[in-house]
Amino acid sequence: MDLGVRQIRTAGKGSGSIELTLPAELRDLVGVPCRILLRDGNRPDIVLQPDLSRAQAVFASIWDAMALALVHEDGDSHTVPLGAFAFGLQPRAGGGERPFLCWRDGLALSAAAPHDAGAVSRTLAAVGQAMAAHLQIDPALASGFGAACGYLVTGVPATPDGQEACDLAADALRLGHNGPDERGEAGAAAAWAAAEACAAGVMADTFWRHAAPLLAAAADLFVAWTDDPSSHTTLRAAWCRGRAIEMSGD
Repeated sequence: MDLGVRQIRTAGKGSGSIELTLPAELRDLVGVPCRILLRDGNRPDIVLQPDLSRAQAVFASIWDAMALALVHEDGDSHTVPLGAFAFGLQPRAGGGERPFLCWRDGLALSAAAPHDAGAVSRTLAAVGQAMAAHLQIDPALASGFGAACGYLVTGVPATPDGQEACDLAADALRLGHNGPDERGEAGAAAAWAAAEACAAGVMADTFWRHAAPLLAAAADLFVAWTDDPSSHTTLRAAWCRGRAIEMSGD
């Protein structure tokens, strides 16, 4: 990734201290220790290697908690398979074949609560997508399952292209997150519970007492759709018709 050109400046003659103003794309790394490598040669490179162990630790903790909720096994015996994920510093707008974990989200979730619902949703979505195979969910539904996990727990879609899966899962489970106008008191209660869980943070037992039954319900739903694809196809067709009507204003 080419982030442009910056000048190395001295902080004072003879001090030996130098500084480099980094581009805005790297502001999420403020305060993160970095290892500095000099690759010598006819075109020397100075490499800043951030220590992202805090983000890796929170990803592993979330994997363990979701394994316990979904596979009913202690996640310690099933180490998070980092090779199954794609990684990036910034969130990705769309989905992909491989579940995507964002370093910015990991750093945010490793900090003290409250935690941003979007960061929580994106991380749960990636872990859920990676776990779909363990649950015998059709690979074609894996991305949607991940998106539904994030949405049902937080009320926030992980990515715009996961909205269909989120809506289908919420409708099938009679859940809503948009307040009283969506599903009356049930919608208001779901929105309040999601906000309270994110306020407690992903390391809190409160969060997982909220998340575990929703994750389990999502898993049961997607396993049922895997076993009976026609039911999922019917629901998708109805969703598409409703969205077309909504967009046309008829």
